[in-house]
This record gives sequence, C-alpha cells and structure tokens, in this order.
Amino acid sequence: MWIDITRGMAALRSAWGLGSMDASAETRTAIGADLQADFLAEAQSYMNMGRHQSAAILAGDALEETLRKLCVDFCVALPAKPTVDGMNAQLAKIGVYDTLMEQRLAELKTLGEKANCGLWSEVSKSDVETMLGEIRAFVSEYVMN
Repeated sequence: MWIDITRGMAALRSAWGLGSMDASAETRTAIGADLQADFLAEAQSYMNMGRHQSAAILAGDALEETLRKLCVDFCVALPAKPTVDGMNAQLAKIGVYDTLMEQRLAELKTLGEKANCGLWSEVSKSDVETMLGEIRAFVSEYVMN
C-alpha cells in the first residue's frame, strides 16, 4: 500500500508542482531550473528506494521543465498550456537540437507518460535508469546556466 501512496504522491506533485502560470517568464525560468534539479534528485532517490515507476514520473517532469526552460531561453512562444511534444518540435525546428534528439526526447516522454498512467508493466527499472541518465546528459549539454 505504501508504494501505491508514494506513486500517487509523485503523480500529484507532477500535476500540481509546477506553480502558477501568472508568474513572470523570469520567475518561471528560475523556478523551472530549481524544479528540474529537484525532480531529477527526487527521481534518483526513488530509484534508490526501488520505486522506479515513481522515478519515471518525476524524470518526465524534469524533461518537461527542461524543455520549458529552453523555450524561454531561445524565445520560443509558449501557449497557455504547453505540451512536451509541442515544445520539443519547436526547439528542434529552430535548430536547438537535431531530429534524432527530438525523437529520443519523445521516447523518454512516452516512458514517463506510461508510468504516470499506471502502466507499470511497460516501465522497467533499466529503462528508467537509462531515462535518468539521458535526461541528465541532455540538461548538461543543452541548458544554459
């Protein structure tokens, strides 16, 4: 039961943890940088506890915040409710990264969504470990400090 509660809490944090849309772009960028680091750190702690599904949910959140930050950094106009797919496509379109990276990020997003929807059998521990490593590498290569 405890595992179900922690998975639920991870999903709630995912849904509600992104703050108000009324904040300025600079404030959202600063908060977003903190959130992506927080999400990755917490995802790693869930991995260490053996809860890889919850880690996948938080890693998906880190990916979303990273893409949001890149959109702000590269002056990509965001709709009121931006999607990972939309941000990913726009960033690839303006040349921030190539189509191979765009496809890989879409695959990582899909893994995070499977975990978020409770499709536990489709989210393996090794896939989540790879996901965390690839998101960390993506953040270190593409995010401007």
